[in-house]
Amino acid sequence: MSSVAWPDKFPALDTERLILRQVSQNDSTGLFLCYSDPEVMRFTGSPLDCEDAITGILEDCRDGFGDGYNLIWSIFIRDTGDFAGTAGFEQFSFLDGKAGTGFTLLREYQGAGFMNEALKSILNFGFQELNLNRIQTTVVPENSSSVKLLGKLVFKREGQMESSVFFNNSYHDKLMSALLNVSHRETGG
Repeated sequence: MSSVAWPDKFPALDTERLILRQVSQNDSTGLFLCYSDPEVMRFTGSPLDCEDAITGILEDCRDGFGDGYNLIWSIFIRDTGDFAGTAGFEQFSFLDGKAGTGFTLLREYQGAGFMNEALKSILNFGFQELNLNRIQTTVVPENSSSVKLLGKLVFKREGQMESSVFFNNSYHDKLMSALLNVSHRETGG
């Protein structure tokens, strides 16, 4: 049986065009821009209408790493240093070696392959460093950009959960998709 290898300090990740680091108080303006944009939040929840709500998100990211229940990175464009969004792991099951993944990206950075690049690095970290066996996510079927992105990252669609989430005054279906650590299959765990 393998177990999740939780890092002692929050891991910074670098890609060709991005820098990923732990969410900090300095990111509050970028986070608010992201979580208050109705277009960005269209498929995930109601947009924030008060900048004070970011305090809870910051605390959750900080406490989540310290208490072992999430690893959320802020994403920055390497060339400009601009905040672009967030991505990471949540809903860890240490016993089962799995975690959920989620991501948001400011509107002006969508469609340029930034999230694909960020998630490749994050997924690799999850399998190689955290020793996860399974990474899963859910998205609403109407979120065609995220559905397409998960396909590029070779997530396998496992099913549809009907009326499983409530936001924007209505219930929505969610597609469940997952990616398995192939090295665990080759070695038996």
